[in-house]
Amino acid sequence: MEFLLNPDRERMNLTLVMALLVNGRTVLEDFSWPSGAERFANALKEFGLEFATQGHQLVLTGKGFQYSLPSVLPYDFGELENVLLWTLASKDSEQLYTFIGDDLESAKQLLQKYFKIKPQTDEPGKFVFSFEPAEPSIRKDTSGSIPYIMRNRLLIRALVRSEYLTFEEKSPVRDQLTRMFQFFGVALKYEGRGMEQLSEFERRLMMAQGKKIERTQTTELSETRVLTAHDYFVPGDTSEAVAIAVLTAVGNVPKENAVKILNVDLNTSRSGAISCLKRMGVNVDNATRREKFGDVFGDLDVFPMAAGKRLQGRRFGEDAVASSLSEYALLAVAACFAEGETILRLPKENRAAMRPMNEFLAENLRKTGVEVGVYEDGMVIRGMETILKGSDFSAGEWPEVGLALTVLSLALQNDEPIEGADLVEATYPGILAKLEQVLVSEKTEEVES
Repeated sequence: MEFLLNPDRERMNLTLVMALLVNGRTVLEDFSWPSGAERFANALKEFGLEFATQGHQLVLTGKGFQYSLPSVLPYDFGELENVLLWTLASKDSEQLYTFIGDDLESAKQLLQKYFKIKPQTDEPGKFVFSFEPAEPSIRKDTSGSIPYIMRNRLLIRALVRSEYLTFEEKSPVRDQLTRMFQFFGVALKYEGRGMEQLSEFERRLMMAQGKKIERTQTTELSETRVLTAHDYFVPGDTSEAVAIAVLTAVGNVPKENAVKILNVDLNTSRSGAISCLKRMGVNVDNATRREKFGDVFGDLDVFPMAAGKRLQGRRFGEDAVASSLSEYALLAVAACFAEGETILRLPKENRAAMRPMNEFLAENLRKTGVEVGVYEDGMVIRGMETILKGSDFSAGEWPEVGLALTVLSLALQNDEPIEGADLVEATYPGILAKLEQVLVSEKTEEVES
């Protein structure tokens, strides 16, 4: 049984920005629009991006660094997309830009989180400003890395303004844009440095000074005059892959069903949830691994749990969870079926923002009789061998929670869809049918066909 996923939405939107900055055509193979990406592409039209579908290809034509600068900027996308669009505009610190709308306060706060600006006009329904040429100071998180939205902003702004940029991190999360830059020919060095890179003198000096030698990742971007065209491929959504893998492991899946998930994004700074599932005992293997287009993707084979086997509770620290934030709720669902206790410890920077979602998710999971505790650092779940069927699951305002609870509901063989199934389907088009197909016996399929 094979499953083809929607393209990863975040990587698709980064690719659209990259295509604008290319002086020429970028062709995406085996193309389909993930949720929201076509709307984002239309916003980039205002900057000069042209695009057209040709069969299973998307042909994008960029303007290079001489792209257009629209005077009215959008602010009604998600944080990642808003910052990408505003970063493109920030190339020009002389031009005036305008937000127009009824409620601009949150947009202004987000803008000032990432940029230094000079307000010009601030009145109801209209905010006029310019970007300051100076950059804000780089702030790293508690793990010693730059939050990925800020890292994307730093890289793009330095590229379009022909500026030199360098920084060092301990464990980068979501470094897809960095690798994309390398593939498209940006003058960028992205190198690891640890004990093996130090000279004998440097090692002895650090040891004498009592300094701990930790592996770090250094990014160095130099002036790049032009980006040439390349074909590109956007791999499948990791969240969808994890949802299928969790259901295969915990659902009432026919034992003869081996599930193959095609073209999954396997960038380790993004796909940490797959490693977490392996640690819990999910039988998932890399059937193929392809290093192409500057990054890593491949096919996954997932097998149902053997008779009498259960998942095992594990403690996942901040580093593991940082690369699994989009799949956090799915890991919590897997933990409900695990033997023992599972701890999901959130990175410090995400705790306050994710607390409402955590509370809401815990409220739903407790309907199965599983013990779930929400605390300042994250969540603790004590799994059960036999859990209650549960009912009235709700996605609330979080599609990722809805996806996880859909997996839980199907695993428990509930007849009714969760409340908010339309939100899940809108965010992950076609995923409900794919998940239902996981539970169908291959023998039944043969008879019906």
